[in-house]
Amino acid sequence: MSSRTQEPQVTVEQLETAFDELVIHFDKTVAQLEQATKLVAKQGQQHAEAIGWLKDIRKAAGATAPGVSHHELCLLIKDLRRRAFEQEPK
Repeated sequence: MSSRTQEPQVTVEQLETAFDELVIHFDKTVAQLEQATKLVAKQGQQHAEAIGWLKDIRKAAGATAPGVSHHELCLLIKDLRRRAFEQEPK
């Protein structure tokens, strides 16, 4: 054997087939990434909605001070519900 560069062991057709398979794989990967990106965006939107709802709940319960804990918020809501049931006409 000499140290000269050897000829490739694959044909042009084999290279074209491998390239076509790579393109198909790339297209599938891009489609999966697009779907994952859409899901992440949807989760971000849902998270933002939930934060908005929590702010509305805290405001409605009068728990707008920065130091109000989750437990205190729950107690405020429970108290508001109790009052609403007591004031409900029978």
